[in-house]
Amino acid sequence: MTRLPEDSLAVLAGLFKEFPSEPFPIVHLVNSSDVPDAYKSLLDHEHHMTVTMESHHAEPVRVRVLSEISQNGCYSRILNLIGEKTGKIVLFGLMRVRMEFLPPNVQGEILARKEPLGRILIRNEIMREIELIKLLKIDAFPSREHWFHSKEQKPYFGRVALIHCQGLPAIELFEVVSPSV
Repeated sequence: MTRLPEDSLAVLAGLFKEFPSEPFPIVHLVNSSDVPDAYKSLLDHEHHMTVTMESHHAEPVRVRVLSEISQNGCYSRILNLIGEKTGKIVLFGLMRVRMEFLPPNVQGEILARKEPLGRILIRNEIMREIELIKLLKIDAFPSREHWFHSKEQKPYFGRVALIHCQGLPAIELFEVVSPSV
């Protein structure tokens, strides 16, 4: 399913709307050819970021929830994925889950905040398709210190994606990989 670039901005704006105190970064919609190779392999795919980050960093990752909200049948959270051995932040993300599209046991595991989303969906054998909507270049922005504990001024790269579960658009994602890949 191909989406227009405006869709990616609408998804992104919707995710940030859930957290009004979180500053909206300046993003540029980019093509795969505009993304440095080191980031491309981490972002330009239709796989779970949990698996991708664990493979790239050669260690399991854990989730740290920075903020969360449940309303109107959706559960949204701001999160980091962190290397279990190194303690290094490898990803910043926002996600919004339409809970009605997932079985109750999976909903409970997500709300427990103990494991990354990808690991939960894989373990529970939830039929899913991960749709990469758009790649993003994010200029240096004030939240980088909050998101990554970093003051690096170089551009960050991320993506907007959608996870279809059982054929339904269940999970919207904004994912930014650490600038120190």
